[in-house]
This record gives sequence, structure tokens and C-alpha cells, in this order.
Amino acid sequence: AGLPWRQSGVADSKGCGSAMRVAPIGLFYDDPDVVAEVARASSLPTHGHDAALEWAAAAALLVALALRDASPEEMYAVVDERCTASSRDFAATWRRLPEMIKQPPETALSDAGLGEGWVAEEAVASAMYCYWRSPHDYRQAVLTAVNTDGDSDSIAAITGSISGARLGLE
Repeated sequence: AGLPWRQSGVADSKGCGSAMRVAPIGLFYDDPDVVAEVARASSLPTHGHDAALEWAAAAALLVALALRDASPEEMYAVVDERCTASSRDFAATWRRLPEMIKQPPETALSDAGLGEGWVAEEAVASAMYCYWRSPHDYRQAVLTAVNTDGDSDSIAAITGSISGARLGLE
């Protein structure tokens, strides 16, 4: 429609599409500030809600941190520090994650837990849950993600990005 790319996205859209496409940003950039900034900008053409921007940043940061062998606890702390202040939706879902790790997937990956992944905050938190439960097993992490009743392909794409960055080609 002739709008600049930074203004073309739907302002209230907080779907998980932008979080699903940011893995290359986490693989390419070294500086966490740049990773987060570029990921947020990459969300703007489609998803402008503050939660979508922060979840795009979080997903890219998780990939970057996994690539550098950060533990799930370290990953959680970095994302919590860098991404929760700008979005209440982000903070509310993300901060439930540590308590959900103790829950089985059928609880954690449901409306009783982190949600079903239909919006950005649910999809990225759910992906981190799947990865955190199986940080050394790509197959198990992704199987946990695809065997949900929610937006399983989105959750699995983000989980696979994190796990693949951590574990490599093998």
C-alpha cells in the first residue's frame, strides 16, 4: 500500500510468525543487543504488537544463546532481563515458564499452563519449555512440540531452531 516497511505491519498483531522466522538473525549476529534490535525490526512488516516484537527478539536471542552453549537457565535469565520490560503479555507468560518445567507437556502446553501457542508469547515460551525439558535431545524436544493440541508446527519450528543451534548438524 506504499507504506514504509516499519509501518506496514498490523499494529495489534501478536501472532507468532515473526518469532518463527528469526533463527537466522540469532545465527548471524554476535552482539545480543544487535540480535534483539534486528529481530524486533524484522517483526514490524507483519506483526507490530509489543508482545510480537519482544517474542521475535526472544526467539532470536534463544538461538544465539544456544549457539554459544548457554544453559536453559542462563537463556531464561538473559531473555527475562532483555525482553520482559516492554510487554506485559510477554512478562506474564515468560515468568510462568520455570514453574511449568515441572509439569507434564499436556499441562504446560495447554491453556492451564503456557497456552497453546496461537500467539507469540505462548509459542516462544512453549518452545523454550520443549527445549528446556530435552536440551541434549533434538528429536525429543521437537516431538514434545509437535505432539501438542495447539499451534504445534509453530512451536516445533521455534523449538527446532533453538535445539538445532545448540546441538548442530548431528
